[in-house]
Amino acid sequence: MTKIGLCFGGYCPLHQGHLDLIMMAKKENDIAYVIVCGFDLEPRAEEIGLPLRRRTTIIRELFKGDEQIRVIEINDTKVGLDESQSLNNWIIWQKAIKEQIGLDENAKYVWYVGEPRYKEEILATNLFNASVYLADREDNLVSGTLIRKFPIRYWSKISKPFRQYFSTNILITGTASEGKSTLTRDIATYFGLPYMTEFGRDYMEKFCKTDVDLTVNDFIEFLIGQRKYSQEKIASPENPGIFISDTDNLVTLMYAKSYSEDPEIEIDPGQYNNVLLPFAKTLQHGITWNKIYLLPPKNDFVDDGSRYMKQSTIEERTKNYDILVGLLNEFGWWDKVEILNGNFLENFETVKSYINGKLS
Repeated sequence: MTKIGLCFGGYCPLHQGHLDLIMMAKKENDIAYVIVCGFDLEPRAEEIGLPLRRRTTIIRELFKGDEQIRVIEINDTKVGLDESQSLNNWIIWQKAIKEQIGLDENAKYVWYVGEPRYKEEILATNLFNASVYLADREDNLVSGTLIRKFPIRYWSKISKPFRQYFSTNILITGTASEGKSTLTRDIATYFGLPYMTEFGRDYMEKFCKTDVDLTVNDFIEFLIGQRKYSQEKIASPENPGIFISDTDNLVTLMYAKSYSEDPEIEIDPGQYNNVLLPFAKTLQHGITWNKIYLLPPKNDFVDDGSRYMKQSTIEERTKNYDILVGLLNEFGWWDKVEILNGNFLENFETVKSYINGKLS
């Protein structure tokens, strides 16, 4: 007789409590179905970028190559469920599962659940004529609700492919020579955090370019490269739940717009408005900053040998700052912004306090 295990959940995110049930279902049966469920446009999922289809894709990829585990998706909206907990919903839902996997009359089915209510309601409907295993929640006190509320506290419980969606991402930004790189590095050192460098600088050093050499194609490379840096750092196993950066593609756009008005640099306003700005908006999808610290121009300009000295004056840096403020508003991020107007120590303490709050 074929033995079939059935596990289900919203998996927003998949965590160790879920994995305990899935692995038990696999070990105790010939086949284990992982049923990913959810409604369209669920607020809890949409706000962190994990709609139903994406969750299904991640979980399928996680179990790719495991011949015992089969992942299916049930869209609760499309199968006609309302948001009540009625027994009729359970019947509709089980019928939708039967349509996907079939029903082997000779097989033995077991549901693996973590809630007593689920056991009661499955047994009250029970289209699969199955038994139900109820996990002891005392063995694994974690839930999707707790993770969404306190992701860093439960970081080790989140399945690795889902961690990037729960990272607290901090951006420290501003114009040149305001100390954002030093502040970022010091905070990263203090907390042992990964941090991101500026792709544009690495690119210019690699190809021996100065600012006056830059073309629209170089700026396109900057935008693509900076996004890749962000994605890799946020998704890295080194990320302990907090990631910090001293740059973002908005800084690239700030310089591109400023340079488009400079006759010495080979980029014009049309290229900025019609190529770089819309391209950056498409790339920005999926990169989320939870907190943005903005440093206004007030410090002396430091010539480190790589900066464009034509923009060294406080007047030019103020123009760039105004461009950056406009971009933060245009991209819908101004509500994340806190302006750092203190000295170096005061700014450090402000950022440190925010991170300590996330760690508590």
